[in-house]
Amino acid sequence: MATKKEIALTSEELSVLNNSYPVSEESERISLPKFGMLSKDITEETGTGKNKKISVIEAAGTFYTERDLGEKKDGKSIWTKEFIGEAAEIIVCFERKQLRKFDKSLEKFISSNVYDNKDQVISLFLDKQVIKKGTADFLQSMYPALTAKGKPTSDLKEETILFVIYKSELYQFTLSQSSKYEFKSYKKGLNPSTVLTLITGSEDRTAGSNTYKATLFQSVRNITKSELDLVTEFQGGLKDKV
Repeated sequence: MATKKEIALTSEELSVLNNSYPVSEESERISLPKFGMLSKDITEETGTGKNKKISVIEAAGTFYTERDLGEKKDGKSIWTKEFIGEAAEIIVCFERKQLRKFDKSLEKFISSNVYDNKDQVISLFLDKQVIKKGTADFLQSMYPALTAKGKPTSDLKEETILFVIYKSELYQFTLSQSSKYEFKSYKKGLNPSTVLTLITGSEDRTAGSNTYKATLFQSVRNITKSELDLVTEFQGGLKDKV
């Protein structure tokens, strides 16, 4: 993203980013290309019986971008994936949250608008209709559950949504629950918008019979002046929309 000749940011320029990173408390939905990581292998099964063969098409831990290129199937838009590889360098310029749950009985998702803190009153949607309003804690209490260790939790999970710059373009990156906690640890004492971040996949992890990978985050260096201009441009645009 940068050349070696560029000069490091001043403390004043870093201060601008520190003041810009917190997001607004409005809740308008925005649509951006998506950034993601495969938590499990994409496989293809061929043959039958003794000749049955399972091949890995794309391995878990592979990052990808996904965007709407206008393709449709049965009247519905199909987003096209482009696979990047097992590592990528990004800048995290914004962070928000959303509640989300898949209702198996309805075979539909229940989700909230995006929000920034636990004090906000947010809406819960099903089929684009508001079914309940309240704080995140209140809405989660409507869907009680227990962890594998018997601790109280909720089936309405809080997801972390990152707005990231990859190759000078802005993407929306929704983290898995495991990746969410990796990012939470990563940003302790660190403003993610001030650094170039290397993301990779973790070693295989298991939860019961489930094997998966999580996203790991590592600071590479402080961003440069040209990257600062890009971050502040996108932050300003996001604040106007959200």
